[in-house]
Order: sequence, then C-alpha cells, then structure tokens
Amino acid sequence: MDAYEELLDLARRTVGTLVEKGIRPRPYKADDGTTVEGWLVKQMADHTKDEYHGLNNWEEFRCTIELVLATDGRFFSFTETWNNHSGTNGRSVHEHSQALHHVSAGYLVSVGPGKPFAAVSTLLERVPWTATSYTPPPVRPAAPVSPTPVRQAASPPKAQPARPRSVVGAILGFGGGLLFGCAAGGACAIVLGIALSIGGLDGDTVGVTTFATAMFCVATGAVVGTVTGWRTPKSAR
Repeated sequence: MDAYEELLDLARRTVGTLVEKGIRPRPYKADDGTTVEGWLVKQMADHTKDEYHGLNNWEEFRCTIELVLATDGRFFSFTETWNNHSGTNGRSVHEHSQALHHVSAGYLVSVGPGKPFAAVSTLLERVPWTATSYTPPPVRPAAPVSPTPVRQAASPPKAQPARPRSVVGAILGFGGGLLFGCAAGGACAIVLGIALSIGGLDGDTVGVTTFATAMFCVATGAVVGTVTGWRTPKSAR
C-alpha cells in the first residue's frame, strides 16, 4: 500500500470515528449545484482586500478556501468569495460565489511540509477532536395568517307586531273625543259667531254657520278619539 492509499484509508477510518461520535457533517453547496457533506480539515486561505478611492471607486473583497473531508472519504476544496464594489450610476454591486472541487493527490501533498501526505495525515488525526457537530440555522416560523372575517348576511328587518285592538279603548276614546269636540266646537262657534256678526251677516246665517261648525268639531273629536282608543294597547293606557 503506497502513501496515497494509506491516506485514503486513514480518511475512511476518520469518517467512521466522526460518525460514531455523533458529530454531524456540514453541507457544502456550489453554484453549479454540486453538494457534499463533510467536515473541515483545514482552512487553506483567507484573503481580504479593501480599497477605497472615493464614492464611485471602492472595493471590498474576501476569499476563503477550505479543505473538506467528505462523508465518503474523499477530499474537496470549498471556495467562497464575496466581492462588493462600486458600480455604474452610483449603485453598489454585491457578488457572492461558491465552488467545490475534488482535489488531486498533488494538491494534498502541497498542504504542508514533510513526507508526502504527512501534513494531511496529521490533520486527519486531529479532526475527531477539533470538529464540531453541524447545527442547521433556525427556521423562522411563518407568520400566522389572520383568518378573513366572514361577513354575516344582513338579517331582514323584523316586522313590527300589529297593535292589539281594544273595544274598551274605543269607548273611552269616543267619550274623550266627544268631550274634546264639544269644548273645541263651542269655542270655535263663539269666535266664528263674533266674527260673522261683525261682518254684518244676519242672525239666522250666523246661527246656522256656528251650529254647523260646532257639530263638525264634535263629530271629528268623537271619531278621532274612537279610532285612537281602538288602536292603543292596554299597557299604553
């Protein structure tokens, strides 16, 4: 077994140890859709550049490269970059990219000094002690949707109950109306008689006119009193 095969065998055994210890792998996803789950072995690079030459000439750049041990024992490099800079028309440009690449044996040799793959082997032996279990970010619960209030159909107007009829009320109303009509008729006859006498009419004409007026007031009062008493409930009296 050569040195590279020994490294791959150590990688598979390291994966088994991590699984036994219950250390959950982290998902890594590239912009092209490539996805792997694994553990961080080493952060290979962390490059940052900030330049500011004015409102329309500035740049903020950051790049990280991580060596990842996948759950199947393979090695990947995960590159993530952020590039924020000034754009045209004074608008800022924000760019973010992610890339995954399966690394070669030569790449692993260059990880550190010493014999081929010695540096990676040393890092693998430390991973079960340095790796932390991945915790998914909390998912915000969806805002509750307020139920749409149901409009109740307008109830038809209630029919007014018919007023009860009262014979006693009619009799009492007749009597009250008759008395009111007599009083009103007498007053009207007196006032009308004086007015007609002043106007020069003869006595017969004045007498007939005032008598007719008085009888009209008496009849009207009796009728109105009777109808009102007939339609008035007992409780209203």
